[in-house]
Amino acid sequence: MPRAPIFVVSLAAALVLAGCGTGGDGSDASTRQPTSHASRSPAAPPTTSGGPDHAASQQPSAPPSSSAHRHRRHKVGALQPRMRLTTAAHLLDADTLPALDERTWTVADTGPEDPEQDAAVGACQKTVLDTIGAIETVRRSFTAPGRAGATQVVARFADARSAWRAHQVLISWQEDCAERVGGTDVGPVRSVTVAAGTGDAYRTAAGRRASGLGILRSGPFLTLVEVTTGDDDYPDRRDPARAAVRRIARTF
Repeated sequence: MPRAPIFVVSLAAALVLAGCGTGGDGSDASTRQPTSHASRSPAAPPTTSGGPDHAASQQPSAPPSSSAHRHRRHKVGALQPRMRLTTAAHLLDADTLPALDERTWTVADTGPEDPEQDAAVGACQKTVLDTIGAIETVRRSFTAPGRAGATQVVARFADARSAWRAHQVLISWQEDCAERVGGTDVGPVRSVTVAAGTGDAYRTAAGRRASGLGILRSGPFLTLVEVTTGDDDYPDRRDPARAAVRRIARTF
């Protein structure tokens, strides 16, 4: 009889140890994964039907290197059509060309300058700008009541130094204009304060026609603008050609 309690205690301990090795339903605890732990694991990324190649295509591409970016910018900037648009962008419109008193301007024609047919702009100019180094020119003419007219030419040269040389040629033509062109009064060249580049202007008169010529040079560009009146009524105090040079300079 004294051994009975010891047997009962041993049996109870064995049952407790057996319960620690199995789940409540008798399954092995070492292979059974708790459902609560599985629900907290991070979700896998959605799969795609296109396979690994398709999945790779969905990843954001790396930004282009600085060298490749500079190459693309240089290539686009060197395109000739883009440069032509830049040249024409410096032409004034009818409402931006300074008016003569109360008379307003109308655009008569716009296009590339033709060295064989178009006359040189300005009473003192010997030739069009193509013959002194311009590689591209665009020309716009204007009309206004009272036989008034205006012409603007924008020329692009190979570089800024070539444009500077052409500017010096234009000034030299003005210096001997009175002797070379008979019956023409030529005023002095006066500088024009502009927002960009270098500006000059002077006046001429021949008979009943008076005109003002403005010159603007900015980088590789050189612009001429002439305003002419046919009734000897060119404004005395306000020079439309000088004002036009200032407005053209704002386009650079």
